[in-house]
Amino acid sequence: MPTDPKITLELPEPPVPAPPLDRSLWKPTQEELDFLHKAIAKDDAVLKQRVFTVQEKCYQDYPYPCLRAFHFVSLMMQQNAIYPEVLETGKEGHAYLLDLGCMMGTDLRKLIRDGYPPHMLIGCDLRDTYIKAGYELYGDAATCPIKFITGDMFSIVPSAVPLRTAPIDISKVTELNDLKRQLTYIYAGALFHLFDESTQKAIALRLASLWRRVPGGIIFGRHTGAKQEGILADHMGRSRYAHSPQSWEKMWKDVMELLEGEGAGNKIRVKAEIRPGPGGIPRENVLMMYWSVERVQVNDV
Repeated sequence: MPTDPKITLELPEPPVPAPPLDRSLWKPTQEELDFLHKAIAKDDAVLKQRVFTVQEKCYQDYPYPCLRAFHFVSLMMQQNAIYPEVLETGKEGHAYLLDLGCMMGTDLRKLIRDGYPPHMLIGCDLRDTYIKAGYELYGDAATCPIKFITGDMFSIVPSAVPLRTAPIDISKVTELNDLKRQLTYIYAGALFHLFDESTQKAIALRLASLWRRVPGGIIFGRHTGAKQEGILADHMGRSRYAHSPQSWEKMWKDVMELLEGEGAGNKIRVKAEIRPGPGGIPRENVLMMYWSVERVQVNDV
């Protein structure tokens, strides 16, 4: 097993009280509004009431800024430049995709609308409250075909298992370790930036342990970034780190060599770009990094 970077867990409550909810931050794009009307309710008043009710309930569980800013109903995954490639290959029906930190599962439900086979989608969140809130929000507890599980990503045991692994029966998946070397695509949206530098490396090591060792596999996501990496100022007093595109690439190459040995860092292609952050976050000049890590070669092990 590779040497594990130091892990600092998220605090049960933020050191500084979170700001109260603000409904004026509800500003969906027309595309998001069209999707939500189709997925939740045609009537605008019914839609907003459902969204506000779920938001209030989940904000009490943990006051993430993305909840306050209504990002849980934003179509964030498709904003990544690699999304069309993931979608088109996924439509062939052979690529499992995990959304880690899926919250209510909005991006996964949008993937289905876009044509991704539902039986190839897996959503995981630490908090079962969010998954249940997703069923409440979309009113599809009895019909949603997506496989949802609750799980702690730090429970994944990093390991470079053999190339050949038996296919999974997704109906029997109960924890993240069941997915080792089974996933072609892994999405991590607004996840890494919750932690310090060492912990982010530990997360990457775990995601790479779930990755199928085949060319074309992609881990992708978005989170707060910076033009120059460093400690991130946080309005809630949390200890967080912002990578630059350059430091992000180096981290992933280091992770691959830790997991798969010397030279493995050369067998991935890392892309990252900095863009202005989404609205609704109570901190000025927030920058968002959209990124992808693609396996271009396979180690001979």
